[in-house]
Amino acid sequence: IICSTKDTEMDKFWALKQGADAYLYKPVDNAELLKIINQLVKG
Repeated sequence: IICSTKDTEMDKFWALKQGADAYLYKPVDNAELLKIINQLVKG
């Protein structure tokens, strides 16, 4: 999971292409972060 201040679609695209499971823009919404973590843990 990448949390970044870079908010362009290209930044998100490259992060996901390099293997990130998720890309969130800062400031991160805690509920969204927990949702993604739960999804990844459950597989």
